[in-house]
Amino acid sequence: MVNVLVTGANGLLATNTIKLLLEKGFIVKALLRNKEKFIAPNHKNLTLIEGDITKIQSLKKHFVGCDIVIHAAANTSQNLLHLSDYYPVNVQGTKNVIECCKINEIKKLIYIGTANSFGHGSLENLGNESLNQKSPFDKSHYAISKLKSQVLINNTKGIDIVSICPTFMIGAYDAKPSSGKIIFLANKKIVFYPPGGKNFIHVKDVSTSILNAINFGKPGENYILGNENMSYKAFFDLTNKLTNRKPVMIRLPKSILKIMGQFGNIIRWFGFPVNLSSVNIDLLNVKSYYSNQKAKDELKMNFSSIDLAISDAINWFKKEGLFK
Repeated sequence: MVNVLVTGANGLLATNTIKLLLEKGFIVKALLRNKEKFIAPNHKNLTLIEGDITKIQSLKKHFVGCDIVIHAAANTSQNLLHLSDYYPVNVQGTKNVIECCKINEIKKLIYIGTANSFGHGSLENLGNESLNQKSPFDKSHYAISKLKSQVLINNTKGIDIVSICPTFMIGAYDAKPSSGKIIFLANKKIVFYPPGGKNFIHVKDVSTSILNAINFGKPGENYILGNENMSYKAFFDLTNKLTNRKPVMIRLPKSILKIMGQFGNIIRWFGFPVNLSSVNIDLLNVKSYYSNQKAKDELKMNFSSIDLAISDAINWFKKEGLFK
C-alpha cells in the first residue's frame, strides 16, 4: 500500500485527486486548515489532517511514513493587494514542503504549478514548457508568486520532483466555487464577455495526470496540462448550448475594460481588496493558449471534452443547490 500526503485538500484539484487516489487503492493523508470544509465522502483509507502549510513545525510530523507528497496548496485569489500577500502560502509553503520531504526522505514530490508560469501563445503558435512567462502574467501578483515557487522547485536537488502545471480547470467538487464561477457568468439573460480567451481542461484529466506522473513523469520535468484553447465567447456559447439558454451576448470593448481596470486600481489604492484591476483586465483581453503535447507524449495522457467538464460542473452545482 502506497501512502500519499496531499496538501490543500479542500481545493478543486486536490479533492478530485484524493477521490481518484482512493479509488486506485492508495492510503491518503489530506492536509487542510479546516476538516469541516472537506466535501468528498469519507473513506476508510482517508485521514483528514488540520495543519498550516506556512508553519513548518506543524507539518513535519504529518510527512512521516509517506511515500509520495502531492503539493496542491496555493493561494489563488485575484484580489490580494500586494505580491507579499501571496508569499506565505505560495512560496514559503512550498519551501516548507520541500524541507519536510527532505527530512523524511520522501520518494516523490508532485508539485502543482500553473501553466501561466510559462509563455502562452496563439492558436498558430501555442505556448509550451520551454517558453518564459509573458505579459500580462508577469505583472500578476498571483502568477509571479507561482513562478517564484516553480523556480524554487526546479532548482531543488536530491528529491524526485515532477511538476504538473494546469491551465483553467472545470469540473465537479468546486466548493468555493473557484474556476467554476465562469459558468455562473453564462447563467444570465445578458452575458458580457471579454475579447480574450484561454485554455480549458477537465479537472479529472489533471487528477489523472498526477497519477500518471507518479509512474511516468521524469524527475525535474514540468508538464503543462491543458486541453481546448477557446475564446471566452466560444466557452460561453458552449455553456449556453449545454444549459439550453439563449442569452443576449455582448462583447466588451478593450477600451471599456481598460477604464474599468483603472477604476479598480483606484479602489485598490484605498486598500479595498477587489478583483477588478488593470492587470486582471489585461488577463481577460489576452488569448493565452497552450500545447499539451508533452503531457500526451510523456505522461501518456488522453483528454476529455470540455463539454463533459462543463456538464460535470453544472450537475454538481445543481446537486449542491448552487445552480438553477
